[in-house]
Amino acid sequence: MKNSTSIFLFFLIGGLTLFAQVDPQVQLYREDERGNFRYEKESIMDGNLVRTLFKNTTEVAHWPFQPSGEWPKGSGHPYIDGVTVLIAAQTTAANGQIIHPVEASYREEMDIDPVNGEIWGLEPLPGYANSSSTKPAMSIDKTSWPSVWPKATFRYDYPAADAERWNGHWYGYFGLDQKNADFETFFVVDDNRDGEFRRAPYSYFPIKSDTLWGGLGIRVEARGFQWSHVLAEDIIFWHYDIVNVSDYDYDSTCFGFYSDPGVGGPSSGGDDVWYEKYLDLTYAWDHQGLGVPGGWTTGYYGYAYLESPGNATNGINDDDDVDAFGVPMIDERRDDNIDNDKDWVPYLDVNNDGNWDPVTEPVNNDVGKDGVGPYDPQYTGPDEGEGDGIPTDGEPNFDKTDKDESDQIGLNAVSLVELAKTENNPWPKWDETVWKTMTGGFKDTSIQNTNVNIVFSSGPFPLKKGLRERYSMALVFGSDKDDMIFNKETVQQIYNANYNFAKPPITPALKAVAGDKKVFLFWDKKAEESRDPFLGYEQNNPSLGYKKDFEGYLVYKSREPEFQDIKVITDSKGSPKFWKPIAQFDLIDSISGPDPVGVNGARFWRGSQTGLQNSYVDTDVKNGETYYYALVSYDMGDPAFGTTGLQPSECTKIISVDYAGNLQFVDINCAVVTPNAPAAGYVPPQVVGSLDQVSSGIGTGSIVVNVLNPDEIVDGAAYSVKFKSDSLIYSYKTKSYDVIRSYQGVDTTILSGVDSTFFGLSKMSSSFDGISISVVNDSGLALDIMKSGWVKGKSNANLMLTQDITPNGVKWPADYEIEFFDHVVDTTYIKQGAYVILPVNFRIKNITEGRYIKMAMTDPDKSGTLSLGDELRILEFKTPTKFGTVWSIFYSLPWDPTAALVDPAAGDIFRITTIRPFFNNDAFTFTTKTASSNNEKAKTDLEKISVVPNPYLGGASWEKRNLNFTGRGERKIDFINLPAKCEIRIYTMSGYLVKTLSKDSAPGDGALSWNLVSDDGMDIAYGIYVYHVKAEGIGEHIGKFAVIK
Repeated sequence: MKNSTSIFLFFLIGGLTLFAQVDPQVQLYREDERGNFRYEKESIMDGNLVRTLFKNTTEVAHWPFQPSGEWPKGSGHPYIDGVTVLIAAQTTAANGQIIHPVEASYREEMDIDPVNGEIWGLEPLPGYANSSSTKPAMSIDKTSWPSVWPKATFRYDYPAADAERWNGHWYGYFGLDQKNADFETFFVVDDNRDGEFRRAPYSYFPIKSDTLWGGLGIRVEARGFQWSHVLAEDIIFWHYDIVNVSDYDYDSTCFGFYSDPGVGGPSSGGDDVWYEKYLDLTYAWDHQGLGVPGGWTTGYYGYAYLESPGNATNGINDDDDVDAFGVPMIDERRDDNIDNDKDWVPYLDVNNDGNWDPVTEPVNNDVGKDGVGPYDPQYTGPDEGEGDGIPTDGEPNFDKTDKDESDQIGLNAVSLVELAKTENNPWPKWDETVWKTMTGGFKDTSIQNTNVNIVFSSGPFPLKKGLRERYSMALVFGSDKDDMIFNKETVQQIYNANYNFAKPPITPALKAVAGDKKVFLFWDKKAEESRDPFLGYEQNNPSLGYKKDFEGYLVYKSREPEFQDIKVITDSKGSPKFWKPIAQFDLIDSISGPDPVGVNGARFWRGSQTGLQNSYVDTDVKNGETYYYALVSYDMGDPAFGTTGLQPSECTKIISVDYAGNLQFVDINCAVVTPNAPAAGYVPPQVVGSLDQVSSGIGTGSIVVNVLNPDEIVDGAAYSVKFKSDSLIYSYKTKSYDVIRSYQGVDTTILSGVDSTFFGLSKMSSSFDGISISVVNDSGLALDIMKSGWVKGKSNANLMLTQDITPNGVKWPADYEIEFFDHVVDTTYIKQGAYVILPVNFRIKNITEGRYIKMAMTDPDKSGTLSLGDELRILEFKTPTKFGTVWSIFYSLPWDPTAALVDPAAGDIFRITTIRPFFNNDAFTFTTKTASSNNEKAKTDLEKISVVPNPYLGGASWEKRNLNFTGRGERKIDFINLPAKCEIRIYTMSGYLVKTLSKDSAPGDGALSWNLVSDDGMDIAYGIYVYHVKAEGIGEHIGKFAVIK
């Protein structure tokens, strides 16, 4: 497999027709700074389960380096040795000889300048990626984008002011910041460096006036796409726009690609390959079914042919397609400024006034040149062509963004042959062999147990001067043939939808803070406003805009950056399909439980109506262990979509590492965290104030202040948590709360209207100033039995309390005290039925409000005083004339049947204590203090210093995984509970100094790692070592650790 490659072939076979007039768009391309090997960049595509190296030269995968077509991501299982574009043409040189120049960019078997050794091939143009970045431009990594997109990115007549709007934004396939795929890359190459046929005796110059431009005069704009949806997670799409910028028409053209699969790794033996004509799919599997090293079970790897060039001049409906009205199309083109298939939709003119109203009228496809409309989050206002009722270049379903506006010629040749480094193999430098292979039709469509060349080809078709044509394919993976073919159906679905698929919600921004045996996670709310055009309009009403489909959040935690260890929810065939979260928060709506659509029997869990939350504390962690977190937003799916329904989509979660485990990229919704004990002498942030009871008001609940990020605590800031409720005190419910910060004389409302769905000990508010609030609200009026009863005196009478739930009752949020005297102090209030007016030796006080209240009493034994069998009612007035009963009290014998009744005497007090919701303007107040370090405490903490693991038994659970085929990988021990600033010296038992380590960190970090490499750069030997910790102003500590083989 070591010589294997995947190569896209574009054959340009043509006669020469010279033109003096240069198209302005072609001229703009020619003026673009030219491709050169100095601008080559390499990175990794890992937006789903397929992970592979790629370069901005069109080369995908790179044997023998990894990952090269690794699937599934994180397994270390390679399937591809290399992929690259080939472009070839038949043309006539200056000496009259027919030649077939081949343009490519590949690691081997390329034409080379015999003078300086430069490889002649396709090279990347500068300006299409950040010049200071080592990566090609990728949608997920803003640091890889150029600050200014080159002029040739746009049409020659594109207004300069509109072009400037793209600066700092992603140049998406469908427009400004339009990220239809979850991961997209974009780069541009040309063939100007190919000097093979520029030399005598050929002297072929594709641009007649420019003898420095070699090759054919070709510009290629390339994109790769990945979707993370469970149906598309095993696929990478590659899409190529090829422009003829030469002075010649090429009358006949073939596009194609070539590949040699490397299923199972570079030393796994031969592959079997098969071409399935009805699927336009060539696929490969390892002959033995075993990968190397380790003997892992291999899967299947396929090449799905998708978009082909068009021929609008032969009078034939090559692709058998029809327009929106069922009329066959034979001359459709993407550059004719015509909506050939009539599927472009203008704005909806609701009031028929002939003018688009952005507020009340849906814009549909009529979004203007930038492809962005009012419902896109990056929208800043209308641009040229927006809302004018006329199709404009750059709008959806029109010209360049509509795959159907090309009379595609389809697939015309497939060849499977054994790979060899000979002239009869289609390596890029063998021009004639490539030509013959690509024009050879369908032959040898199966082969077994060998290193295989796979070639697809489309043609012939004309590629005129200035014309742009396309070619696309997908790399598809599966655990077996059926799984791969199932995935190919998703490929076709995405392609048929014009490279669109169900769009997950906006990716939230996650922040993680390591603590001592805990990790704090908190995130923003932008995902909650997501809309998905793929699902149509809200309630099928265009005036309401595209459907809002956000449903909830999932919190994932893994010990692997690819999260494969938690992908444990399988389908009916046992194949893993979904990840298991540690927490899930979903909207309280009609959507919950398993998704009814599913995939092969596996069903996505849509939630349990928990309500949303924007923070989470993970306490199931160990200090020193590294954890990979992802906070993904997911949508509700649509069981009624199409004929089969659409299951929920999750946003991507990408943490990129190299094969040594070193971090390369962490997406905004991911985090890599290692919790650890704080430094010796650490004093954590303080929250000062009573959180168990309100500082003002009547509510009996409490709050918890969660410290999420000690570094963001505001020292000396005072906070007030103030509640809002209904206004009627006898029938209110708590609605929400605000948080107001007072700092340096300025009051600021930090949070406003945090509603009751965020109430609960396990629920937290959005984070602010490094903290969040959890509110425990007593949701209804009830008796607090444990705090009610006799609080003074010796009486043991049982005063049985019940709430009056009849229409005559009233729920009054208050505590009461019944105090007894030795003389008459009050009179009962009403005389009605069994209730009588009597002077009594007790009175009842509403102690919450500080006032005495009215009461009613029965006296069935006519004793004229409170005695066994009497009922006492506590009354509160709703209005000055209308009252109701709050509590009914029955005077009864003691609970203990053996005890003699002791009636209340003067001075005895019976208390009725209630729990009640927070009322309007109830408030808690507290202040915060930042973390600090205390040297006296640090001196005591020195005894806690230790080494983990101890002994080190050849490895530790927190060491990075090693995916390289050879080598030991990382070794690491941690010193913990160290002072923030100290020095560690490590000695052998004989006193030889092995290593000196220095630590100077924040007070919250008490750990320091060592890779077991000495100051001499050597791995240390097994044995016992002594370490000495010295911290100025604090003290010293000596300990031992062992390294055991």
